[in-house]
Amino acid sequence: MYKRLLLVGFLNFIFNLCYSQSNQLSYYIQQGLQNSPLLKDYTNQIQSATIDSSLLNAQRKPQVNAVSMVMVVPEYNGWGYDDAITNGGNYSAQVSVTQNVFNKKAYKPQFEAISIQKQSIANTSKLSEHDLKKTITDQYITAYNSLKQVDYTKATLNLLNEEKTILQKLTEQGIYKQTDYLSFEIAIQSQEIQWKQSEIQYRNDVRQLNLICEINDTAINKLAAPDLKINGVADKNNSPFLKQFKLDSISIINQKSLAGIKYRPQFNWFADAGLLGSNPSLLYKNFGTSFGFNFSMPLYDGKQKNLQYQKLSISESTRINYQSFFKNQYTQHLQQINLQLADNDQLINQIQKQISSAESLIKQCKQLLNTGTLSVTDFIITIKNYIDVKNQLNQEQLTRNQLISEYNYWNW
Repeated sequence: MYKRLLLVGFLNFIFNLCYSQSNQLSYYIQQGLQNSPLLKDYTNQIQSATIDSSLLNAQRKPQVNAVSMVMVVPEYNGWGYDDAITNGGNYSAQVSVTQNVFNKKAYKPQFEAISIQKQSIANTSKLSEHDLKKTITDQYITAYNSLKQVDYTKATLNLLNEEKTILQKLTEQGIYKQTDYLSFEIAIQSQEIQWKQSEIQYRNDVRQLNLICEINDTAINKLAAPDLKINGVADKNNSPFLKQFKLDSISIINQKSLAGIKYRPQFNWFADAGLLGSNPSLLYKNFGTSFGFNFSMPLYDGKQKNLQYQKLSISESTRINYQSFFKNQYTQHLQQINLQLADNDQLINQIQKQISSAESLIKQCKQLLNTGTLSVTDFIITIKNYIDVKNQLNQEQLTRNQLISEYNYWNW
């Protein structure tokens, strides 16, 4: 008996030592967001889109190129390329400059496309961050629920061990049979197994939480209560969930503008200077320059522009349908969660009253057991019933925290 009490005391010491530190939900969320490669990827994508804007702006400026060519056209006994075409060879070394002008309206939708892309990436990043917070919160809730399981199985084990010493004395005095004492000892052993199982489950849940948050820590710290509260009513019209639909609408309008760019007149100037000639002996006379203008405008392409506009109109109709469906689901989902929370709170109140009655019954049973007027079997049944009710409360509190997490996720 003393060896078993020593073992339980040692396990209590280890438990308190291992769980002496306490981590809060905010710590895990902070670590998860900080270590997320996906969020870092979105940050890099926004930076890349900013560079795309700079690249597009650079294309509007004069483009300067250095061009050189040496072309020799051999001829043998009248065989070879026609001199009237090749001049016997070409030798050039030039610097050319060209720039598309009157292009402000042509570049405007391209800059808008990059801006829309950046906004979309930023909103997607915000949604991914929100998803990660919920994933971490849900796993934290699960791990904390396992910790509560550890706490009350340990408390129940301590209660049984306290009674064990008294029961042993009463058994030695002949008030209880040896079989009663052995039955009680088996109940204690069963409770020890449950405690160890709950500890293992808690460790696994914390390790999973660390894995989600990219935390490389083998220590199993005690988790603080999540203390989740329902957020106030959010403005769903400004929700990031719906913002993506608005960005999609803006993107479709922008695509219409981009589709019309190639139908605008194109006007650019060019100039070059350098060496250009065909006779090596006269190249010193062939230094010069040239300049001019190019103009182009499409006249007919089989009505591709109208067909492209029809496709974009279909895309806009699809977007409107999805947005309408999401708004309806959004409202109904929040209403459903509110109803579930109301039912859950009512059930928790009932279970808490039942626990209060069960604890009062255990006190009375302890007194009767200590005087030898209650059977060990009845006391064990009372303890098991108490454990069952505590399990129910733990499960309902887990459900409540999960519902609050779900509500806050959508009410954003």
